[in-house]
Amino acid sequence: MSVSSALLEVKDLKVSFNLQKGKIEAVKGVSFSVNPGEVVAIVGESGSGKSVIAQSILRILPGNANIDGGHILFNDPATSENSIDLAGLDAKDQYLYEVRGGRISMVFQEPMTALSPLHTIGNQVEEALVLHHTKTSKEARADTEETLRLVGFPNPELGYEMYPFELSGGLRQRAVIAMALICNPAMVIADEPTTALDVTVQAQILGLMKELQKKFNTAILMITHDLGVVANMADKVVVVYHGSVMEAGDVEEIFRRPQHPYLKALMAAIPHFDMKEGERLVSLRDSDADKSTKTIHKLAAKFKADDLGDVQGPHLKVENLRKEFSTNKGSWFGSGESNTLIAVDNVSFEINKGECLGLVGESGSGKTTVSKLIMKALQTTSGSVSLNTANGMCDVLSLSGQELMAFRRKVQMIFQDPFSSLNPRMTIQNILSEPFVVHGLNHKNGCQQDILDLIKLVGLEPHVLNRYPHSFSGGQRQRIGIARALALHPELMICDEPVSALDVSVQAQILNLLNDLRKELGLTSLFISHNLAVVNYVADRIAVMCQGKLVEIASREQLFANPHHPYTKSLLSAVPYPDLDRLLDFENIKYTSSMEADDWGAAFKSSSEAGLESIKVDDGHYVLANSNCKISEIRA
Repeated sequence: MSVSSALLEVKDLKVSFNLQKGKIEAVKGVSFSVNPGEVVAIVGESGSGKSVIAQSILRILPGNANIDGGHILFNDPATSENSIDLAGLDAKDQYLYEVRGGRISMVFQEPMTALSPLHTIGNQVEEALVLHHTKTSKEARADTEETLRLVGFPNPELGYEMYPFELSGGLRQRAVIAMALICNPAMVIADEPTTALDVTVQAQILGLMKELQKKFNTAILMITHDLGVVANMADKVVVVYHGSVMEAGDVEEIFRRPQHPYLKALMAAIPHFDMKEGERLVSLRDSDADKSTKTIHKLAAKFKADDLGDVQGPHLKVENLRKEFSTNKGSWFGSGESNTLIAVDNVSFEINKGECLGLVGESGSGKTTVSKLIMKALQTTSGSVSLNTANGMCDVLSLSGQELMAFRRKVQMIFQDPFSSLNPRMTIQNILSEPFVVHGLNHKNGCQQDILDLIKLVGLEPHVLNRYPHSFSGGQRQRIGIARALALHPELMICDEPVSALDVSVQAQILNLLNDLRKELGLTSLFISHNLAVVNYVADRIAVMCQGKLVEIASREQLFANPHHPYTKSLLSAVPYPDLDRLLDFENIKYTSSMEADDWGAAFKSSSEAGLESIKVDDGHYVLANSNCKISEIRA
């Protein structure tokens, strides 16, 4: 034991994994400290060792992991002033059970997988309280409801009885934070706590964490790849690359005077609103541009889509699209009360040939439902979708059989969740072969060469083809999904949050690749995202969705320079900039999404009930107005 003033001090930590191919060093001599009430951010890309460091602190590493050296000194305020070396304790030491959840707790990246679907929110939040403190059931419930109130549950009594699937992503993450705070720990480890959330919910969660951290003087070890989050939250920053610390210091030093080339490159890889026309993101491991272009041309030559030629009009036209979902209450057999949820409400837009339309909005706004309706993966309630082909406008919603197969070869989709979109029982070789097989293009030699080109195009090596999806990181799985979507050389690409699972440098590579594909092949794109900076980088025009409706649509320049709708303004105000001079105003960020209200039983209102009116405020700039957004105010 040794005396230390820091709450947590990591000294020369070394962690390795035993794999079939040998020993892999994941953490190589990392050192940093966390003081009481301080926020320390560990920044790095996927695979840099950030999460392994967090797991080492709590001693929850996988069975094939070893702590080969170093110390994790914890100055436990509940026991004594002497630091206890957590790294030196036996994995089954009773003290570790007291530390986990009681002294040091953790907020995980994905709240849905961190919560048990079989237990209520109240049961799960109060579990740590019961384990670490002697409480009666009445006292435990009272403390749990009070904690739920502290983290922003609008109705803690009702929230206590609800299950995770009944909550939005934002409320699920609040529940996970409540689990972490219920025992008033000295430190909270937050592992990518806002990655899965849209911008306004992210801003609220960050504001909540900052408020609670100050209120309880709780130290936070934040693990993230988002430098915007770091700028708004951290006191100190530790930059990690391949298991080693590249640079560490106060947040002011890191952002205003970065020294290490890796940190400078990391900052250059982030899309931001001040980028000049034609400026490219800088990727740390950018693939050879000439090689990528040759691969694109090879795919175009082998699987060339129909040439539209000089056909006039939009490439894709969506008119008055509407989708209703019916739910039944009170009976398993559908005889109970029926409710109608309007997921997409009278949506209309056009995408020109070679254009990229960005579709932005919060979770539950209807973005993904629109994409599924366009692909005819869902049956529309009303409206029309038309695709411009060499033979003229094609009514997509009337297609079936071979005509529908031909349409889906022309229109491909990159999905949001790469893990659920990849078959876990298929190798990457089989996954990338599948599009060729399904569409009758299974020429063995040519197909194999195309697969090799595709895997190189998205930044992976050919030796991964015999592996299964579970052996890849989230970013690598997303790249495999992108490769599969590019296999048939589509003319229209629907990108549903294609970079949400990627760290900034790989994100930069993929965004540059998608831009190059669009320019080289005249690829038309619908780019769905909640990251406004990403949409600003890739899109020509931007449409904003809220509660199933398009509330504003304009060119990229118009929308960001002069947003009119209050909802659009709220989205922009919630974007965390990696800039210390433009920090978020947590006090004035208001929750604008309908999802929280829906969780408590509120229903959507249709356009006719809300009295909506679409007006043109500028050339090509349209705004949907309602009682919360007066037309006179928009025009002013």
